Amino acid sequence: MALGIARSESTHRRVVVGDLVGDIPALRSLVLEEDPHGITDSFLYGVSFNKIGYPVEGTANFYVMPSGGDPLIHEEILHSTRWTKLAGGFRDEGALLLLVAPRDSQALAELIDQVDGVVLVKDSELPAAPSALILARVSSPTPTLKIPLHQMSARAASWRARAAARAAEWRARAATWRQHRWFYPVVGAVALLLVASVGAALLLTRQRGPARALAPVVTVQPVRVPPPTPPPPRPPPETLQVAPATNLNDSASAAAFTVELLVANTAKGANLFVSKNGAALPAAAVSPVPIDPERTVWYKVTAGAYTSKYQADSLLFALRKSGVLREDAGSVTATPLALVVDSVPNQGGIGDAVRAAVEKYTNLGLPVYALMQDDGGAMIYSGAFAKTDQSAGLVRTLRGAGLKPVLVYRTGRAP
Repeated sequence: MALGIARSESTHRRVVVGDLVGDIPALRSLVLEEDPHGITDSFLYGVSFNKIGYPVEGTANFYVMPSGGDPLIHEEILHSTRWTKLAGGFRDEGALLLLVAPRDSQALAELIDQVDGVVLVKDSELPAAPSALILARVSSPTPTLKIPLHQMSARAASWRARAAARAAEWRARAATWRQHRWFYPVVGAVALLLVASVGAALLLTRQRGPARALAPVVTVQPVRVPPPTPPPPRPPPETLQVAPATNLNDSASAAAFTVELLVANTAKGANLFVSKNGAALPAAAVSPVPIDPERTVWYKVTAGAYTSKYQADSLLFALRKSGVLREDAGSVTATPLALVVDSVPNQGGIGDAVRAAVEKYTNLGLPVYALMQDDGGAMIYSGAFAKTDQSAGLVRTLRGAGLKPVLVYRTGRAP
């Protein structure tokens, strides 16, 4: 599956496949080196990442990182925070990093949190990382993804034979050069004398001969070049899959009802509305949501989090009356899901503690809000969604900021 994705994506960007299982034959057969450095050599002995990526013969932009001299992948390698920096570098360059990892590793959840998500092969769930962002589920291979490994091995053997023949040829040429090394300097000196003689003769002829008539001007008709053919439209991206909410028991008591205030086509426009009217908007949320089959993202601004619809109706009436909304603007909707990013335990001065927690994230440019809980503490949420898959975009944003959001049914009330 990783090879199929890599071969498809390498047609338009750089792709690197890493072996975190340990000497997988399908990946090892693509590396032509006899004893290549790999991932374990980099993490355990400091070998540079630039030296452990090997190009795959016959393809462009496709590289393999083998497991390394020590094919046993230790748990500490999957735990390492170096994957965050490495994944960020790939993301900045528009490249793709694919890591083939065992599904039962205890460090799998931490590894997935440092990248953009996981493609789940064969299994429908991932017990080792129940809150992981699942980009796709593949139940079985398809004909387009079958890789003829025996053909790859044959091509590798052929390449080695050609490389050995070229090396022998160069050795023979080097021996010939050593035998006749006196010959080439002599030839070079003779050639230099001939060039100098011909140049002097031409110069004398030009000085003594009559002036030549100017060559007639030739008019060249411009050639009409047809305009370039635009590339075919790219297919719409696949719908991302997100792990279901972790607190299913709270679905009946969720604070599901809210007031939808605005749908903006930029995050800046949505955040500006919240900044301007924040004092009148309890539990204000900015949620990036895809609105069409092409996954075009718009930003919904909502306020309020209520267990009863009439409470949301009251907020909508108050916002219209105060002039925050026009008389025909806004609507009550159900968005029971949200992403938990933090919590504040019950304590003295809980109000100040909650405000400090919210400000910590808003100062980083992350839109969050707090809901007080029955135990006197508070949960810090981000976004408000009607469906699970709508939260994928915000999950990526929060993970990119170093957070570990979890999708839940939101509970509580605005402070």
